[in-house]
Amino acid sequence: MKKIFLAITALMLGGHAIADTATSSIPMGLDVPKSCTFSNVSTGIIVPEDGSEAIGNFTYKCNMDYGFSSSVSMDSIDQDGYASLKNSTGQKLPISALVNNMITYLDLNMKETWQAGSGFLNYTVNGYVKIKLKSPVTATTAAGVYTDTFRVTITY
Repeated sequence: MKKIFLAITALMLGGHAIADTATSSIPMGLDVPKSCTFSNVSTGIIVPEDGSEAIGNFTYKCNMDYGFSSSVSMDSIDQDGYASLKNSTGQKLPISALVNNMITYLDLNMKETWQAGSGFLNYTVNGYVKIKLKSPVTATTAAGVYTDTFRVTITY
């Protein structure tokens, strides 16, 4: 009888050793939107009267590897593609503008767009624009303040 009793006890204890498990899961995720940021942007460019170059700087960085483009423009670029500084009466002083975005050189007398390929995730693009009058100011140049705006646009 002892043998049977021990065998039954072992069976009963063995039944308690098996545990059931219940599991549930909650999916998690984070959506980080695409973005590009500018920094180190010059506050302004003073164009010298003697025709020498003035430089303005800019930096941008995007959080995507590819799929964005960079374009540059100036408000004064006319139908023929020429840029100039203008005064309040509409008189113009023709300028030349060269842009370096550390990837390519762009002549602003043409509309230019640069398309990012792969390898640009968080790559810092340091760029500058060089502006100069095509002809120095003379005694016959009409007095006034001549202005324009240089723009860098990132599209993504």
